[in-house]
Amino acid sequence: MATQPYVRPPTIHDVARVAKLSKSTVSNVIRNAVGVHPATRERVQAAIVELDYQTNIVARQLVQQRTSILGIVIGDLADPFQAEIAKLIGGFTAALSYQVMFCNAPSDGNPEAEGIRRMLEHRVAGLLFLSCRAAAEQARHLIGSRVPSVFVCCSAGWGDVVSIDERAGALTAISHLIVEGHRAIWHLADAPSDSRYACDRELGYADAMLAAGLQPRTLCISRDGETATIGGVAMPIADVLLGDERPTAVFAVNDMRALQIMQIAERLGLGVPDKLSVLGFDDAGSAGHGRMELSTIAQPKEQLAQLAVDTLVRRIAGGAGTEPARHLLGFQLMLRRSTATHHQATERLESFPALLSA
Repeated sequence: MATQPYVRPPTIHDVARVAKLSKSTVSNVIRNAVGVHPATRERVQAAIVELDYQTNIVARQLVQQRTSILGIVIGDLADPFQAEIAKLIGGFTAALSYQVMFCNAPSDGNPEAEGIRRMLEHRVAGLLFLSCRAAAEQARHLIGSRVPSVFVCCSAGWGDVVSIDERAGALTAISHLIVEGHRAIWHLADAPSDSRYACDRELGYADAMLAAGLQPRTLCISRDGETATIGGVAMPIADVLLGDERPTAVFAVNDMRALQIMQIAERLGLGVPDKLSVLGFDDAGSAGHGRMELSTIAQPKEQLAQLAVDTLVRRIAGGAGTEPARHLLGFQLMLRRSTATHHQATERLESFPALLSA
């Protein structure tokens, strides 16, 4: 079968020729510039319809020195909560005629990833950092003032922030566990802590434990769930959860880690919440489903995504102030079936939240 001959798409020069006007006049009509006579606008529009002319967006963006693309740098695409926020951001940006580029910046990878460089090479109009504070801080010198940046569900020493008060959220979570009689409350982190980029959730956990005169303890669990690392020492997870100094409650840095510890506890025959209470952070879509019924700190996903996009677009348009803005939204403690009063508790510290706020 013979192939169809290639037909060159019409250009702005063709529109100008058909309308019998200059290229600059046609450009003014396409850009909806002020001061164009209505009759002239009608001639250009008629020529566009006759030729079925499509605006060359790439050429326009080269002239403007920026694109209609927003770069999204994500801490962990495998995290359901971050994936949900990214999907919401994609929807809100599409409604504003923006496209998105994604870059994964896991905590154990190179935060100055080639992905960020590629975004800048593609002249993204702005960057959104989603739950990746370390990448944001370390990429600061790379980005500089080239494009505006907004930090979503995390914070950094530069750029706009759209988040909840994660430190207060963690403090609220630990306060609840202490009131329920738990004293051996351990923090399950994503990775060994780097003091330069200490997670606000870990800081809030430590604040609450120290305020109650309790010893903070942080552990990390291997990907296969067989090994735990505490204070740089690796040991079998069974020794941690079944040993003499085992935790009665675990506060996980996010829901994904919380569900991991629940699955490990089930494998070891450790009932949740009878023998181990588990409290997460984020309220990912899967947290409240089925037999998981995870207690967690819930973040307002839609509001965070919408405000983040609005903040970045406003920066791009030059409609924001000169100083970085910090938007903190509310959070909620969602109590479900993964937490309970400690079975050996002799008292409930009803006054503990007041102690923390004093």
